[in-house]
Amino acid sequence: MKKIDARGLECPKPVILIKKALEEADEASIVVDNQVARDNVKRFGENNSCQVVIIENYEGIELQLRKNIADIDVNNTQIIEDVAVLIKSNEFGQGDPKLGAILMKSFLVSLLESNKKIKNLIFMNKGVYLTTDNLEAIEILKEIEKKGTSIFSCGTCLDFYELKAELKVGQITNMYSAVDALVENGVKVISI
Repeated sequence: MKKIDARGLECPKPVILIKKALEEADEASIVVDNQVARDNVKRFGENNSCQVVIIENYEGIELQLRKNIADIDVNNTQIIEDVAVLIKSNEFGQGDPKLGAILMKSFLVSLLESNKKIKNLIFMNKGVYLTTDNLEAIEILKEIEKKGTSIFSCGTCLDFYELKAELKVGQITNMYSAVDALVENGVKVISI
């Protein structure tokens, strides 16, 4: 059984590591050093029909995950083509800007590592900073785009912040096209 040391790693890295391990094998073990990471890995395992055993010892908290092959194939990619995400800020949520930037990066990394694909990412207002000015976000977004997600940045917003020439990923859109993508028949919209 492959054993992963995820002590000291930020969310969502422990979940991503165990997910990748289970893509290569039917069972894996991960050691974490906090309750949040334990709960996140446990929830991932349960949501993916894995048997989860938790052992607390001197090393930390070890979670052993074993696929229930009859129930699910963790390698099976589920495509969701009817979801659009509207990103209105370069920070996730309201509050401390530093925390908001950390959470946004974590959201984008989680989106990239997910087996699920969305149809469109639409960046409005200060969200366009993620497609023009944030090198970490741009690299993640390029990988998301390679997986087939269309990425759009509001042209009016790019003009307002004087960033149109700085666009590094995706394409420029207008409000009409953005609204059309958001209200398309059957599309589910997530707004952050």
